[in-house]
Amino acid sequence: MEQYNYVTSYKDNEKVRAALNKLTTDTFGFDFEAWYQNGYWKEESYMPHSLMDGERMVANVSANRMEFVIDGETKHYIQIGTVMMAKEYQGQGLGRYLMEKVIALYQEESDGIYLFGNDSVLNYYPKFGFQTSKEYVYKKTLQENQLSLDKDSIEFIEIKNPSNEERQRFFDYIHHAVTNDGMTMRNVGLMGFYLHDMEGVYYNKKLDVYVVAEIADETLYLNAIIAKEKVELDRILDSFAGAVKTVVLGFVPDRKDEFEVEEFREEDCTLFYIGEELERVEEEKLHFPTLSHA
Repeated sequence: MEQYNYVTSYKDNEKVRAALNKLTTDTFGFDFEAWYQNGYWKEESYMPHSLMDGERMVANVSANRMEFVIDGETKHYIQIGTVMMAKEYQGQGLGRYLMEKVIALYQEESDGIYLFGNDSVLNYYPKFGFQTSKEYVYKKTLQENQLSLDKDSIEFIEIKNPSNEERQRFFDYIHHAVTNDGMTMRNVGLMGFYLHDMEGVYYNKKLDVYVVAEIADETLYLNAIIAKEKVELDRILDSFAGAVKTVVLGFVPDRKDEFEVEEFREEDCTLFYIGEELERVEEEKLHFPTLSHA
């Protein structure tokens, strides 16, 4: 690798960051510039490890520090993401070099390392010691005759065209949010990546809670609950029950026994992990929150 320059910790280096954005755009069709300019890229949370050929970035493997609260216990994982290689540089072992470097750097400091890979790499990541794991999804049918509250009194309002003041208020809630599920992510930067524009965010004034959700075909896809105090999930579901018939959670509920559970299957996406601690995902029927994917 002597002909290439290894770089990391460069988020404030405009030229190198631009090179990362170029490779990310070419590979995935997005870049990190707005995320950086809006202040969500924190060096200690998102750490790209890259190889440069002159001023061009040709390979990258990023490590994301992920804190989760699982059944009241705090765990620190590393999620690997934005694994990229310029097409002309494939077959030179650059990806292997970076992957081995990242695993060696973070394995001892974390409770486990994981990533989500597509079908084309099912035989690739096991070469580095990764194993595959199942995830699970929780859902239920809502019965209107079981509602405990008046729907109109706890209506959720979708946030449209948020002002800067509304956005600041929302992210204040994210900063100070309490655990409202069985596997809570603590990563404000990643929430900023997904939710800066507050698309799909609803607020309930009576309950003083934000949720991130989508409604399609009479199904509520509930991806996050964001509140400064504990809120009963049933109270949230009650307010949507008149508009939807089914709820699918993008997180693990506190009380799993109140939901149907089934194996989660996402096309072209497999969970890989290193470390005995992450065996619990399959054993305890867990699900990495939808908004935690890096």
